[in-house]
Amino acid sequence: MNRTVEVKGKSSPFSIYDLAVLSFMLLLAYGVGLLAKNWTGPLVYKTNISLAPTALIGYTFLSMSRGFMAYGLSLLFTFVYGYVAAHNRYAERILIPLLDVFQSIPVLGFLPGLILGMMALFPHSVMGLELASILMIFTGQVWNMTFSFYQSLKSIPQELIEASKIYGLPRWKIFWSVEVPFAMPGLVWNSMMSMAGGWFFLSVCEAFTLGGQDYRIAGIGSYMATAVENGYVPGELYAILAMVLMILAIDVFFWRPIVAWADKFKFEESTSEEEPTSFVLDVLRNSHVLRFFRILFSSKKLPKRYVRSLPFKNEQQSTIGNILFYTSIGTISAVILWRFFLFVGNVNLGEIKTLLFGDVLTALRVYASVAISVAWTLPVGILIGKNLSLSKKVQPVVQILASFPAPMIYPWFVAIFPNLNYSSVLLMLLGTQWYVLFNVIAGASSIPNQLKEAAMILKLSRFKTWVTLYIPVAFPYLITGMITAAGGAWNASIVTEYMNFNHKTIEANGIGALINNATISGNMSLLVLSIVIMSLSVVAINRLVWRPLQGRIMEKFSLN
Repeated sequence: MNRTVEVKGKSSPFSIYDLAVLSFMLLLAYGVGLLAKNWTGPLVYKTNISLAPTALIGYTFLSMSRGFMAYGLSLLFTFVYGYVAAHNRYAERILIPLLDVFQSIPVLGFLPGLILGMMALFPHSVMGLELASILMIFTGQVWNMTFSFYQSLKSIPQELIEASKIYGLPRWKIFWSVEVPFAMPGLVWNSMMSMAGGWFFLSVCEAFTLGGQDYRIAGIGSYMATAVENGYVPGELYAILAMVLMILAIDVFFWRPIVAWADKFKFEESTSEEEPTSFVLDVLRNSHVLRFFRILFSSKKLPKRYVRSLPFKNEQQSTIGNILFYTSIGTISAVILWRFFLFVGNVNLGEIKTLLFGDVLTALRVYASVAISVAWTLPVGILIGKNLSLSKKVQPVVQILASFPAPMIYPWFVAIFPNLNYSSVLLMLLGTQWYVLFNVIAGASSIPNQLKEAAMILKLSRFKTWVTLYIPVAFPYLITGMITAAGGAWNASIVTEYMNFNHKTIEANGIGALINNATISGNMSLLVLSIVIMSLSVVAINRLVWRPLQGRIMEKFSLN
């Protein structure tokens, strides 16, 4: 439901809302100018990071800009990748296993290729390092959003699609008017979690080492890394404060308006008693400036030649199609395997055994952290999601906790629990639990009000309502959260199993620590092999356990 502020009397062509919007546009233009100036500067491998508190003002803006650029790329990738995977059965067989692989590859796994590629494209400008940093943040954001969107498209009630076809809607119209709105509640909450996932690796994305060369660009992450290296505790506290303030600002000016706007897309026949509100959204809705642009763009229709070419057609089963599909995949796989074995041929058997043993140890830590996450996030997430008034109070707190880069406080944690072989499980938990919590909240908040009313009419007990309504509806979202949490935990192993503290290196026995050592030493063969072993183990578990379980739960508990 659109909320507008009623103004008695004659409507003014210019209001306080327009002043606020124009002020923001001017501020945005100024920020874009600063970014352009920063990006076009000469190449400096290791930017001199000032530890003065005032420097954090500019550093915070730079980090926030990278995060939003990465989010824009993630959203575009999510729509294209998720749609094709959900609607094309041939593509689904390739894209979903690939998604399992991608989400299991740690940020450092993408680092060498991104750095070398961007440096080759921009050899004399800092733009190469900036783009590499944004793309690394992107790899920490995108997979959770894509899984959520794909899962929503697969669980959309079939009667909605059939009704759209009866009304003669073109495929692109069905996508924007039916599929995207249905997926919106889950996508919004998973977007929050994805943004948090990008902040989690902020220090790694802004200050890193590759082949003995230090790379550093200005931002909160590099400020924190510099403060930790120098043992400057006040600087660490300043960085934490700047991070908290940035997350609060993003929550108030970005996420709350989106949550309030997305409430109209809930799949229900009756309206809820309470609806989320946002003063920022009220300003945007009542601005004459933005109303002009909405009218301008809504009057433009997509040319028919583009409409016909947008989505992929869902192919029918055919023997020839299967033969071509599997022949192509077999040929490409054979070439990739041949090149892979040539590249890692110098890795000896002892190193392979060490990698396999480290992979098993890391797997135990990963799934222990996921189990602990589910134990508390399932009941808490349902409580938050089903109660709007509680959600309003808790959302900013959860957003801060989830978005805060846990690696910033790892050194303090390690000072208390120095044995990473055990404490790394708790360090993983600081990141993985939010994936599960946000998905459960999204599931609980998507429960149609008519089902809640039916439970009240039937006078079901609180326990019965939870068992027969809340938990079943949240189950598909819970599984998605567990899959992405496990992927996030594998990814987090690079910072939970290896860290520098007080000029000492502390590491656990695990594949995350081995990946760090291979990256720092520049041993590309060992790095590639370790990433492949990690990815294969994740894909195997996803194929054998998570995907079959997800399929059964979506079939049994979807709202069809």
